[in-house]
Amino acid sequence: MIVEHSTSNVKRTALGPLHILWCFLFGFLYYLCKGMWVYALISIFTLNGLFIVFPIMNRKLVQRWYEDKGWRVVG
Repeated sequence: MIVEHSTSNVKRTALGPLHILWCFLFGFLYYLCKGMWVYALISIFTLNGLFIVFPIMNRKLVQRWYEDKGWRVVG
């Protein structure tokens, strides 16, 4: 998934092809690297969403996080 900032037109790759695997293996560290502190804390306390919830919902969580910060999905 590629996102673009609405005001500066900067493009960034938000998710790669193996994002579910990275989220499953590294859990809260994955979200810390993305800058998603709230989800990192939730991931620690719920054992990564009970090991399966967060990896499955990862695309939607990351997309919502970027959209709330002013980015839009372009690809």
